[in-house]
Amino acid sequence: MRILLLEGDLILAEAVAEALRGAGYDPIGPVTEVDEAITLAEQFRPDLALINIDLPAGRGLGVVVARTIARNWNIKSLFTAGDKEIARRNRDVAFGYLAGPATVSELVECIEAIRLIRKGEFPMRIPKRLSPFL
Repeated sequence: MRILLLEGDLILAEAVAEALRGAGYDPIGPVTEVDEAITLAEQFRPDLALINIDLPAGRGLGVVVARTIARNWNIKSLFTAGDKEIARRNRDVAFGYLAGPATVSELVECIEAIRLIRKGEFPMRIPKRLSPFL
């Protein structure tokens, strides 16, 4: 499963990418800029995007990426940080919102639940910090 990472904190994003590789996923990025994320989405067509709603360049910019990649390539996101209400208002382009601070194992658990949802299955357990947009 290819996963695009858009996160304002590059050190955190690198750690997440490494953890995803260790869990058998194929991370794309990480990137910190909107334009980079959109370019990578077009180039690699990931199965999922992990998006921090609030980026250093501006609050709510992650939603711009989520909307763009959903509209252009039907790629849905998991919002990993930022304002939960903004996430809820943009539920049409995301699988859900992961409340922080979350551990890497919680993130992997959320990705696995989303993988099942994408296949049309319902996960046996919804991770505690995940607010799914079903």
